[in-house]
Amino acid sequence: MEKLKAVINTISPMSREDLDLLMPGIAVSVKKKGNLLEQGDVCKNICFVTKGFFRMFYVDLEGNEINNRFTGADNFIVDFQSFLTQIPSRYYWQAMQDSEVLTFSFQDVQKLYEISPAWGKFGRLVAERVYLQLNERVEMFQFMSPQQRYEHLLSTRPELFNQISQFHMSSYLGVKPESLSRLRKRLHYK
Repeated sequence: MEKLKAVINTISPMSREDLDLLMPGIAVSVKKKGNLLEQGDVCKNICFVTKGFFRMFYVDLEGNEINNRFTGADNFIVDFQSFLTQIPSRYYWQAMQDSEVLTFSFQDVQKLYEISPAWGKFGRLVAERVYLQLNERVEMFQFMSPQQRYEHLLSTRPELFNQISQFHMSSYLGVKPESLSRLRKRLHYK
């Protein structure tokens, strides 16, 4: 919980009293390739990753898995739309290695927002971060070529290149694996 509180304070500093309002999260272990959230389920929890690595993906109309996000330790994961509206999710959250999370229920989060302005501010700042992440992803596909998306990812999230396979990378970048291979070769010989 101390690591979680430290991360919370980096997002929105708050008093010890406000931090102490946070109920202990429920620890959940997820085996490699296990799903924390499945398409069609309502996202009932915000999770804080204490160990491991997850991918968020959906299955398109042709049955292809399309990666949308990757999240590792000391980060929150949630399908924010499903969580806020309590409607079924369109996404899966799958562990890419044995992982552990702390879960916080929708009801507990809403209660924190109601009783503490500091927690309300924290919720707003997290929502703003989620919006910016989603907007960055949309703009990558609207305004960048595959090569520019690759270079952008290399400059902003270089750790991903050591954590995910070329198959998952190509899905995330919106290119076929063989196109990613050619792109990497071309950039390597520049």
